Amino acid sequence: MNPRTELMFVLGSVAALCILITGLVKGQERRRGAAFLLGWLVPGAGHVLLGKWKKGLFLFLLLGATYLFGLWIVGFRAVSFDDNPFYYVGQYGSGATFLLARLFGAEKAYPRPEVHPSWFDPGLLYVCVVGLLNLVIMMNVMDVKLAAPAKSAPTPGASSPAAESTKPVQEKTA
Repeated sequence: MNPRTELMFVLGSVAALCILITGLVKGQERRRGAAFLLGWLVPGAGHVLLGKWKKGLFLFLLLGATYLFGLWIVGFRAVSFDDNPFYYVGQYGSGATFLLARLFGAEKAYPRPEVHPSWFDPGLLYVCVVGLLNLVIMMNVMDVKLAAPAKSAPTPGASSPAAESTKPVQEKTA
């Protein structure tokens, strides 16, 4: 498949998912859906959107470093179908980094001259594993507990059910 056609297909799929999320999903679930898509584009960004910024930053740094190292080994080229069909499919989970590599990179990856050729397959594996791990992280976004909406403060003088249960019980004498 032509890289530009492939890019248009992937972007069209993401746009269709965005339309479905905004049209069919309501409230907090819409926020989760947006975090899911944002997490695909930038690993860890979905967690940041949901308020888990430490976890999101950690995941971004970990997956970003692994992805960059893998790309460095293969000469900053996306994995082509000819290199390895399984790695080719696995890298789709990398989001924007994959899209940019497909848009600006050559069709075929090749090892860097300063890297021994035996490292080429591990480089492809790193790129693929980051994509697959990002898919797992995206699924984790759906399980993140969102903060409950703030409850209104009780009015002064009003007793709450919890306060009434702690009051001593007075016996009636007849």
